[in-house]
Amino acid sequence: MASRIVTMARLLAPKVPLLISTTLVHYAYGPAKPSWSYRFSVTMALLRAFVAHLNEVPVSQSQIMSRMTDEKSPVNEGAIATEAVILKHYREKAAEIMERLLSLQGIDSSKLGWDWKNDPAAAEPLLGEWTETKVKGDNYKDGRTILYLHGGGYFLASVRTHRWATWHMARQAGAKVFSLEYRLAPDSPFPAAVQDAVSAYLYLLNPPSDSDIAPIDPKNIVIMGDSAGGGLTYGTLFAIRDAGLPVPAGVIGWSPWLDLLHSMPSVLLNAGSDYLPAEGFTQGGQGSLKRIAKLAKAVEADYVMQHHPDLPEIQYYASNAVLDCTYVSPLVEKNLEGACPMLVITGDGEMLRDESIVFARKNVHASVPIQLLIYDDMPHVFQMFDFLPSAVDAIQRSADFVCKVTIGGEGVEKKSSYRVSVDGELRALEDDAVVGWEARVGKLGGGQEVLIQL
Repeated sequence: MASRIVTMARLLAPKVPLLISTTLVHYAYGPAKPSWSYRFSVTMALLRAFVAHLNEVPVSQSQIMSRMTDEKSPVNEGAIATEAVILKHYREKAAEIMERLLSLQGIDSSKLGWDWKNDPAAAEPLLGEWTETKVKGDNYKDGRTILYLHGGGYFLASVRTHRWATWHMARQAGAKVFSLEYRLAPDSPFPAAVQDAVSAYLYLLNPPSDSDIAPIDPKNIVIMGDSAGGGLTYGTLFAIRDAGLPVPAGVIGWSPWLDLLHSMPSVLLNAGSDYLPAEGFTQGGQGSLKRIAKLAKAVEADYVMQHHPDLPEIQYYASNAVLDCTYVSPLVEKNLEGACPMLVITGDGEMLRDESIVFARKNVHASVPIQLLIYDDMPHVFQMFDFLPSAVDAIQRSADFVCKVTIGGEGVEKKSSYRVSVDGELRALEDDAVVGWEARVGKLGGGQEVLIQL
């Protein structure tokens, strides 16, 4: 016991000034958002400090720090977790699909910035983890499956760090969850993650004949993810559709990163109520919108900023030349026909809020059902804070969506966009939630006109 106290004291000592300042601000000036308790204000302050540190150190060190959390992510005592290996031929088939899709968009290795077809990491086994409950509840349906794609900016985190999510969804959706250990940037940037996700989907549809896994009907599969994994979810869906494969029953994005161009206002406006670094992960500052703005002031109007020769690479995951590719930034997709029902959940206090709102708004006339839920006061991927009523509500609504869109479900309504109060009450989203979004979509930082004002 004494050693534990000493260890805890060593961990907390450097954070004492932060805890004191957070306490003073919370009680003297109020929390960043009205519903935030003191506990949540402190939680956010500590998480913001940790994430800021990740943004300041070399990416290799960030990844080491992220992997250290794997050891502290045990399997829930009510769950069964089983490792799975996706055989090489699934990845090879997915590579053929991605090569064809990228060719149709005029994207080759020179635009991608690397020889993706000869990635040494692709020779390593593609791993995943099955999660299911030990005791099956009344809501369990055999065959109902969730393919989960973890978040982490495309360069951090793992299957283990997101066991909290796979456990919640397995239990509350009455499903088995397959979480994928896809390749990470910067060693394996786009299209590696999409290729791996498509590989996993092919594996679920047609597993090896000598395995103990039965083929899964695509109408019984929901693909979902959080943050970068949410963006990967939608990029994977569009790749599946464009390849002519049967689409899944539905997709869910928790705070999905749909726009790597950072074109929407909330990226800057909501920095004070989120734990993500101001302006996002900027590769030591080189991807800062304010830095990019200096270049914007020196070029002609309507110049496509992501093609500026002096612009450094602003994302770990994809080269500047392909940031406006549908499979990288799903927000730019113009046609949802042939896709599947979608649930998008975001927090009103998070930096990625507006891209979720605009994704629903710009596709309001599509025949595909899109449900948008915006939770009052909530930050990025608030579902991980399971002591919050909003987190509990959002997870349950996600589970309900899975049950409704898979085999035997009642289906979902065609379109809906709601704000959700901290008490779980719904109210219609106002029409002017994001003003001027039409002129921003597909443009780095929202376009030159926006950038020069920074």
